[in-house]
Amino acid sequence: MYLSSNTLLVSRPSEVFTSFRGPMKSFPIVKTVDRNKGTLRRWICFSQGKRSVLVRFLYGKLLWDELNSLEKEVFWHLSEITSDISIFLCLKALNLGISRRDLRRRLEQSPFPELKFVSRQQYITLKGRVQFFFLEEEISLRRVPKYSGYSRHHTDYGSLGQEREDYLSEILDPYENVNEEVLLTYLTVGRISLFGGEYSFPERLGPRRLETVNPYLKRRTK
Repeated sequence: MYLSSNTLLVSRPSEVFTSFRGPMKSFPIVKTVDRNKGTLRRWICFSQGKRSVLVRFLYGKLLWDELNSLEKEVFWHLSEITSDISIFLCLKALNLGISRRDLRRRLEQSPFPELKFVSRQQYITLKGRVQFFFLEEEISLRRVPKYSGYSRHHTDYGSLGQEREDYLSEILDPYENVNEEVLLTYLTVGRISLFGGEYSFPERLGPRRLETVNPYLKRRTK
C-alpha cells in the first residue's frame, strides 16, 4: 500500500482513530515552553512507528525529497537534529551550500561510521508504509515558586549558583569538537588530512585510498 500523504495535522483525536489502521504508537514533541504563563505547547504524534522512525523518515526526506511546511516545523523542534551528529552536520553542510547530490554521495561512501545514511530504497519503503498524525495541544505547567535571592546558608546557591554558572559557561564559551570538524570537512570539501596523508572523496581516488595514503592504516601483510 502506498500512502499519498505521510504527515497530517489533525485538530481532534477522533480524526486519528477514524483514519488510522493497525497498531498505533504515540509520543510527544515539545514545541514551546512559556514559564511566565505556565504553559507548554506540543504535538502528540500518532504513528505505526516509534519516534526514531519519524526521525529516520524526515532525515531520509531531507536527503532525497523536499520537506513540506509541517514536516519542516516538526523537524526543527526535534532534539535529534542536534543530538544526532549525522543530521546536525548534514544541516550545516546544506546551509553552507553543498548540494544534496554531493551530500548523499559522500554519506553513502563515507569511511566514518558516525555518519549515517538513509538510502533511497529505505526512504521509499518508509514513505510507503508509515504515516504520522500530529495533534497540537497546550497544557498547563506546574507553577514553580520564584527564587527571592535570600539564602539561609552559604550552600544555598539559588537560581544562579556556581553550578548553574558553570553550566551556562559550557554553553556560551566557544567549544571546538575536533571529530565534528573532521566530519564536516569531509561532507563539505570532500577531502580530509589524517596523519600527514590526504583522503579524498572516493569518486576521485577510489574507496580504498585512505589505506594507501596513510601508512598507519595499511593492513599488515606480513
